[in-house]
Amino acid sequence: MDTAAAHRGWTSSPLRPPDKRSERPAPQWGGSFRVPRIREQIFDRHGGRERTSDVAPTGIIRGMTDTLSTQSIPQVELAFKPTPLHYFPRLREAWGGPHIWVKRDDLTGFGLSGNKVRKLEFHMAAAMESGCDTVITCGAYQSNHCRATALAGARFGLDVRLVLRTPDGNEPEASVANLRIDTLAGAKISYISEAQWPDRDEIMAADEAELAEQGHKSWVIPQGASDKLGMWGMSLGFREFVDQVPEVIGADVAAVCHTGSSGGTTSGFGWGADRTGFRNPIVALCISEPAQNLIDRVDRIWRAGVETFGGDMPQPDLQYVDDYLCGGYGKVNDELVETMVEATRLTGLLFDTTYTGKAMYGLKNEIRKGRFDPDDHIVFWHTGGGFGAVN
Repeated sequence: MDTAAAHRGWTSSPLRPPDKRSERPAPQWGGSFRVPRIREQIFDRHGGRERTSDVAPTGIIRGMTDTLSTQSIPQVELAFKPTPLHYFPRLREAWGGPHIWVKRDDLTGFGLSGNKVRKLEFHMAAAMESGCDTVITCGAYQSNHCRATALAGARFGLDVRLVLRTPDGNEPEASVANLRIDTLAGAKISYISEAQWPDRDEIMAADEAELAEQGHKSWVIPQGASDKLGMWGMSLGFREFVDQVPEVIGADVAAVCHTGSSGGTTSGFGWGADRTGFRNPIVALCISEPAQNLIDRVDRIWRAGVETFGGDMPQPDLQYVDDYLCGGYGKVNDELVETMVEATRLTGLLFDTTYTGKAMYGLKNEIRKGRFDPDDHIVFWHTGGGFGAVN
């Protein structure tokens, strides 16, 4: 693979030894447990500089031109950032193929862990800026996004209403893992069936209207926080990653692989890649639906982003793989489970069968098929979900 040609403007250098990574500053907790601090990010593309309303670093690459001349986006700080990039040589030894690095968004926090927290930093800020006292969102009954939303709402004193999908619309017999945390955080939960799931937006709108009659103002977050605000949060995460590559990896990155589902992460990575000039493949390993469904969602999110933030439609090298669905969302097979367990025993990381474990299963098979050259450096973006490992 001629990665130099595919990745214009990047240079290759030998892999840095593992102890070099210890020289990086540790991630800093940005925010207070007592008073939420809302930060406004203001970009001036004409002057090629960045201005902020306080002294907290934004982690945004300077000189970005994907907003209007002045675009203000409220943000609260929930996540430990930057999340580290770690190298796992035992994966390469066991599976052959490329050098595998992992972007550790499973370390954005403990309860508030996973990539969804990056999205919620903007949705929670928007809710409070709008004077809302309630947040409504939806997901599967073991949704990582809903668990993170419940905990973020508790932190900021917002009531949280969750519309959770189960096979029959009934409450599960056992309240474990993410569902247990939803309850501990005080979220109010209603259940809908798989047959009702296509009407989830209408169901949440009805909840919003009912609460309005009771004097409450609600902020509705779509599935997975996968909209233009969620995309923006993930685009900043990708820019954070781009900043890390020269120092931490010190080599050309042949591909960035991640879990593809509701579209917020994939659209954010594509947006961030386009705006930073990252030209190598971003591989979305679909975990629930055919690739075309994800492609359509990403396109809709980008169009909404362009309308709000300005600029042109992104044109990254996005590649979609839907060969490892195992029958759909939450469905598994024996090989997937074996791969997930193997990956944990080779890395010490936790994966769940629904998201990261299925994506890791896809990555292993893509390596087996010869997608990558032995000397390539690839990144697997760990989006969290550790609670699902003990479900």
